[in-house]
Amino acid sequence: MQKFYIAAFIFLYSSLIFAQNDTLQNDLINLKEVIVTATRAQKNLKNVPITVQVVTAEGIRKSQAINFQSFLETEFAGINFTYNGGMPNINMMGFGGKYVLFLIDGERMAGETFDNIDYNRINLEDIERIEIIKGASSSLYGSNALGGVINIITKNAKKSFEGDLSYQYETIESHRANIGIGSKQRWGNIRLTSFYNFREPYLLKDREPLITYKNGVAEPSPKSELNIAGFTTYGVTPKLSFNLSPKTDLTLTPNYYFSERNQGDRDAERKRERYYNYTMSAKLNTALTESKKLSLSGAFDRYDKFNYFPLLKEKEKNYENTLARAGAQYNQSLWTKHSLVAGAEIFSDELLSFRFNETGTEAKENAQNYTLFTQQEWTLSPAFTLVTGVRVDYHSLFKEHFTYRLSGMLKVESFTFRGGFSSGFRSPTLKELYTNWFHPWGGGFQIIGNKDLKPESSNNFNFSVDFDSPKVNITAMTQLSLMKDKIDYRWTVASDTIRYINFKDKTQIISSELAATYRPTKALRFKASYAYYYISNSANENRPHTLTLKAEYIPKHNALYIPNIVFSGKYVSATRIHETDTSNNQLYTYYEPYSIWQLQVFSKLPYHLTLTAGIDNLFNYITPTTSFYSSISKGRTYSLGLKWNY
Repeated sequence: MQKFYIAAFIFLYSSLIFAQNDTLQNDLINLKEVIVTATRAQKNLKNVPITVQVVTAEGIRKSQAINFQSFLETEFAGINFTYNGGMPNINMMGFGGKYVLFLIDGERMAGETFDNIDYNRINLEDIERIEIIKGASSSLYGSNALGGVINIITKNAKKSFEGDLSYQYETIESHRANIGIGSKQRWGNIRLTSFYNFREPYLLKDREPLITYKNGVAEPSPKSELNIAGFTTYGVTPKLSFNLSPKTDLTLTPNYYFSERNQGDRDAERKRERYYNYTMSAKLNTALTESKKLSLSGAFDRYDKFNYFPLLKEKEKNYENTLARAGAQYNQSLWTKHSLVAGAEIFSDELLSFRFNETGTEAKENAQNYTLFTQQEWTLSPAFTLVTGVRVDYHSLFKEHFTYRLSGMLKVESFTFRGGFSSGFRSPTLKELYTNWFHPWGGGFQIIGNKDLKPESSNNFNFSVDFDSPKVNITAMTQLSLMKDKIDYRWTVASDTIRYINFKDKTQIISSELAATYRPTKALRFKASYAYYYISNSANENRPHTLTLKAEYIPKHNALYIPNIVFSGKYVSATRIHETDTSNNQLYTYYEPYSIWQLQVFSKLPYHLTLTAGIDNLFNYITPTTSFYSSISKGRTYSLGLKWNY
């Protein structure tokens, strides 16, 4: 009955759209004028000489996404997730989590599981914009930026008083609440945000047997089931900015985060996983002259994992990752047309784990990195801009490594062409170097690190073209990455041990994306994007084709009672996973393509209120076979929420 009421509300509210006209003023943010920091210098998006995708807080608001991970997956064709061990694993244009660098206000995030950050740490309601840099960015951001950078810029207070409060319920037994308050004054500004999220665990069961082909012959597996973990998370982030003088400001951002993961199986009654995160960052900006600026910054981020025993009310630490960074950056405008960025950084990574020795006792490993970087931007004419950059990293274990960038941007009437070369690298992680752990699942096997690993390196070539007109925008981009010494794991001949190695052969990754936006009226917008990637030396095809579609009716921003409607969906192609068994038989498993669609409705009400409602998985797709490569949607779900914003 609860689902019926929510569905009826969406239907009745959507029908009001036909009584509206499209003569309302369009006050949506012009993305081309948004200031971004992707090149470590503030520039209008339209003048950034590298390929950057930007989503503002307004775009996030319209998506009505329930969390950061689902927002990325539904908004971008080139970003998908699988669920290794029930934990999310990102794939961005063919690059996994260890090749995609996530930043919050320019700072790295500690803690990872299966090479991925804890996506629940990121509060959608506190995001001012998201900048996604496609392709290798190691010349500015160092290791892990080989596949791209996702930089999350958080909000600052913009008024003397502002507040927001929201709550959303989803019939998957999910609750989401946010609160924020801020003030902008002559001395600076302060903003305090907090969030709470809860979701019950649930169970997916096979409706059909999983078919594995052995030497071309189909062999059905017994039907199985997959527990999807529930969670309780909350976090608090105060952000304080002080105007120390007309030319100098200081920003302090502490943060606390907690998460408890409930696997939903029998073991969850006696043991759960708890995660704690503590961060502190500081940044001092000063204008030395009109054309010269200096920034000093530092950050500390610690992420702890515990086993928690509810019956005993006791916890036991099994993981601690601490990142610390200090840096200085100098920006200067040269001859009004050119600019220079130069900087230095010191970075420390320390990991405590019980998986670094056979005895299972506590051990700690660490590494340090020292960096110098510079980038020059040359505006050679009103239509042509050239960027050159170089970075040197000195790693405590792998010594020095140089990376370079040469990029250009050419504007011809309504077209903007961007292209260039960049080199990238990724140092082996402490896990890849030192792991020595017996994995108990599937009969048990040993995972062994390799202290002789070499850093991965790559040469990357990219090209994009952007066509922009008042009603139509089309963007096409492609990248070729040639990777050397790629790190992965291999089974031993006895198939009882996994060991990390450097691949001898070079790996090619080709990734392309095509996106188009059409706005026939001021209130209507249609958007489509398609992405494809190919990886050489890999027999697996992990959904290489993806397509997203979106239709929006967004009338005047402040109009009361008028429904805003967003209909969107994403199609992902099939997956074919290959493997070899202990008898050298060739096996592969096929996972079908699928699509997930959403309908979102929201409307302004009096007293600064906004009412939201939605249907996720509109056509009720449920995977016939459960696995790490299948959708984890439980089926059609409904949501209802209320937000107050002042």
